[in-house]
Amino acid sequence: MRVQTNFEARIRRRLRLYLWPQWRNGHNRFPELRRLGIAKSAASLAAGSPTEPRRMSGYPAAQHALQNHVFNSLGLSRISMPVPAYLV
Repeated sequence: MRVQTNFEARIRRRLRLYLWPQWRNGHNRFPELRRLGIAKSAASLAAGSPTEPRRMSGYPAAQHALQNHVFNSLGLSRISMPVPAYLV
């Protein structure tokens, strides 16, 4: 189960790595981050950051904006499902 969870986390990070450069620059990134529910201050810091996409994929604002529900809306399902507590 842990292997699947770690694998899924790596896939999500790679997807964030792919999506970040598609927003091109800060003028496009800021509205996208705001649309996805990021606070104005965090969105402005992330959008204006000169950090490379690989490092930005681990940035908290990018992680929060591009969570599972965003990937689910793109048609990507989860690999591992949480086990209910009564089955453990």
